[in-house]
Amino acid sequence: MSNNDTRVFVARCEEYDQAAESVGRILDAFGGAASILAGRRKVLVKPNIILPRDPEDASTTHPAVVEAVCASFVNAGAEVSVIDSTGGPHTRPTLKLMYGKTGIKKAAERSGAFLSFDTSSRNTQISEGRAVKSLDLLSPVLDAELVISVAKAKTHGFMAMTGCVKNMFGCVPGLGKPNLHRKYPRRHDFAAMLIDLCQRVAPGFSILDGVWGMEGAGPTGGDPKKMNVVLGGCSPYAVDVAQCYMMGLRLSSVYTIQEAASRGLAPDDPKLLNWLGDDPEPLRTNFKPAIKHKNDSPPQILENCAGCGVCASVCPQRCISVSGGTAVVNVKDCIRCYCCHEFCPIKAVAL
Repeated sequence: MSNNDTRVFVARCEEYDQAAESVGRILDAFGGAASILAGRRKVLVKPNIILPRDPEDASTTHPAVVEAVCASFVNAGAEVSVIDSTGGPHTRPTLKLMYGKTGIKKAAERSGAFLSFDTSSRNTQISEGRAVKSLDLLSPVLDAELVISVAKAKTHGFMAMTGCVKNMFGCVPGLGKPNLHRKYPRRHDFAAMLIDLCQRVAPGFSILDGVWGMEGAGPTGGDPKKMNVVLGGCSPYAVDVAQCYMMGLRLSSVYTIQEAASRGLAPDDPKLLNWLGDDPEPLRTNFKPAIKHKNDSPPQILENCAGCGVCASVCPQRCISVSGGTAVVNVKDCIRCYCCHEFCPIKAVAL
């Protein structure tokens, strides 16, 4: 990964049947998949498949983009695998459900990549980490010679925006995520941990699915919004800055960008990016933010709550219980991480 590479390719992409062409244009601008591989063969593609939802919901990376990335590297001679991890138990049945519902299973089959069901993890040292010095990460991530972040453009209730950097949080196995929320309840501290994590995983290339993004109560409870773009670059930090600009968000509002800029990993102004490809200006839009952070309000349980208990299982503070068939939040102990909102399968938690 080149932290100082400010090149970001903008590929206009109005429909997902154009994804292969758009991804091809991006990779060609960086010398092609073979050049990016640079002799490496074991590639891990890391999409955002946070929940088992249909692609049209815009919660997950669209399978057409994942297929295009996988196929490009398979055709260049790589052995390509795909994996992600939710905030619940990281098990084979969970992965099977996620891969199937999101369309990733068929995408991998068509591309020649294979789905990883390796649920093992290992502790790894992050000697230069500012917030964290070691983390448990998925073994397939640690064993890969090249990791590619294939993210989804969304607003985010805790970090303001999720993109190629935040996508790396899926490298933490299952229930390890709530534990990190408990350890880093403040947004700036959590962002610092995410940058340490991204530095350790060191994705060698990053692609952002912005054909359709999500605005409002993201990353899972918002509304789909058309962006008509796929972004790509060597640095996940540069791609995130470009994403922020394309979504009409302020760089100062995105915690991971603030932290990356403070370390010299990302420019603090989109004008400092080396823009390649299509003109970004006609493609810019304005996304509704996930939450007004100055209010710092606790999550609200809506009337459609089914009392399934998912929110209680992922709550790092264990401050949610199910009573009388509905979830109840102990506001006093709530740290406003919004994991309950993020993982509610029926969007019954409001910000």
